[in-house]
Amino acid sequence: MLLYHGSSIGNLQTLQPFIADHGKPYVYFTTNETAACFYAVNIVKRPYYWYPYGYDAKGKVVYTELYPGAFEEAYAGKRGYLYTCDLPEETLLRFPSNPNARLSPAAVPVVHMETIEDLHAWLLARKREGKLVVQSYDSLTPEAQSCWYGKILEDLHETGDDAYVNALSVFVRTKIPAVWARFEAETKSV
Repeated sequence: MLLYHGSSIGNLQTLQPFIADHGKPYVYFTTNETAACFYAVNIVKRPYYWYPYGYDAKGKVVYTELYPGAFEEAYAGKRGYLYTCDLPEETLLRFPSNPNARLSPAAVPVVHMETIEDLHAWLLARKREGKLVVQSYDSLTPEAQSCWYGKILEDLHETGDDAYVNALSVFVRTKIPAVWARFEAETKSV
């Protein structure tokens, strides 16, 4: 099975497992090369993540801008690397909330690496090809915005004791101040 992994690090021969938000080391993959390229940029410093995308009913990748200009700001002028690996499906773990994600607890040899000089230009080409939908901030319905912002609030609450100083909090406070204000109001009322 062909799988894809996006990274900001080039020329890897083997992808090594690392600990992310699941507490165990894995190599993270997706069956979709467009979705993999989102991960070639770390918009928020690890261990936190910022990849506001999902899939529509037909399985097309949908990136949602949660503040004005977010898509271009995140990817314009940024270099990334798209790795392709070939693994038997039975050796992989599935990610419960993302049907296209796969996890490998073992190191994985790279079959191919593509250098992408400008991720924004590359992603816009996928949009023109019909492989990506970019929901602009201005097109979000209040319901969609509320759903995304509710998820961000959950993520902020899960950060625990360092909720006011971690990289995710700084990002949200700077980029989406209305969500940060709601978070502060909720934490002060507890």
